[in-house]
Amino acid sequence: RGPGSLLWTTASVARALSTSTARPHRVVFLGSPAVAARALDALITASSNNAGDFEIVACVSQPPAKKGRKKLVRKSEVHELAEERGVATILTPPSARDPAFLDTLRALEPDLCVTAAYGQFLPEAFLEIPAKGTWNIHPSLLPRWRGAAPLQRSLEAGDAEVGVTVLQTVLAMDAGPIVARRVRPVRDDDTCAALLEELFLTGAELLVDHMPALWDGSVEYEPQDSALATRAKKLDVAEARLDLLFDDRQGDGRSIAQRMRDKVRGFDPWPGTWLAVRRGVDADVVRLKVLDARVAETTTDTKGDRLVSLRADSAALLAPCADGSVLELRKVQPPNKKPMDALAYWNGLRGATLELVDVPSGEGDASSSTE
Repeated sequence: RGPGSLLWTTASVARALSTSTARPHRVVFLGSPAVAARALDALITASSNNAGDFEIVACVSQPPAKKGRKKLVRKSEVHELAEERGVATILTPPSARDPAFLDTLRALEPDLCVTAAYGQFLPEAFLEIPAKGTWNIHPSLLPRWRGAAPLQRSLEAGDAEVGVTVLQTVLAMDAGPIVARRVRPVRDDDTCAALLEELFLTGAELLVDHMPALWDGSVEYEPQDSALATRAKKLDVAEARLDLLFDDRQGDGRSIAQRMRDKVRGFDPWPGTWLAVRRGVDADVVRLKVLDARVAETTTDTKGDRLVSLRADSAALLAPCADGSVLELRKVQPPNKKPMDALAYWNGLRGATLELVDVPSGEGDASSSTE
């Protein structure tokens, strides 16, 4: 063959190599609940719009499990969304340590794994597989609030700002170097449920924005200062009671009403929060779920008062606290009833008094009339 043929062959090889290396980077997504499904949906949409130079080649989620009152076996929200959006490979290993799962993951040859509320520990054998590592969407401003319930604990603590962090996953929980974070102030009408959805979507946006730097090697990581880390322990249903009658000063400058408002916000939707109340003089003590609460502008000089009243404009019930602060109850749910606003609940009392009851710690079941 002459020189011309050789040049043609070299050019063909170059084009072939260019085509093979120009494929979108391969991303495997790991997540389970609805908020993670929203993040997955955003990533798939971004990929279809050619943003970030990647494609979702597989999804990994918790195995189908019994859910709801009827205990029906259901797929996770991420699993269902992956099927709906046509993800080619969906895996539901019982454990991320499972050898067969790890072999399948290796065969997928991922460039990056992305985790969002997956719910399982990732062993070293997993972390060694993706060529560019594993990135996690974490709904707090790390290093503050590492652990299982970061946003919930942030809201409960009364943090003025919340946010989301994208970080590289390492063996230590939530301790990896930071890729990016975004901060936003907490507003009066914020709830944990709505914020979680917002922050996971924001995290997906940050991921896409920083993927090009990961692919070309220019991404910059910020090490975490572990000395500033705080722990976000898992929520427990035993924490759901609101205690307005015990003045437990915690030295953070918040009143009882502020602390209880923050707890209502942070524990939405699970495990929720409730007050022990008595309707009328001789009635049983029941749990009144509190779905929306604010701190009243007014205070009470009658410390020890236990009677709940209706605000003048009927927009909230006023629950007195032991330190003189007042908690506004804007939306409640009595036992075996649907959620209702303050006025509807007050009208249902039909003139009976509503008294806060001091339930000793550990005695959550003051009555069988619970929700």
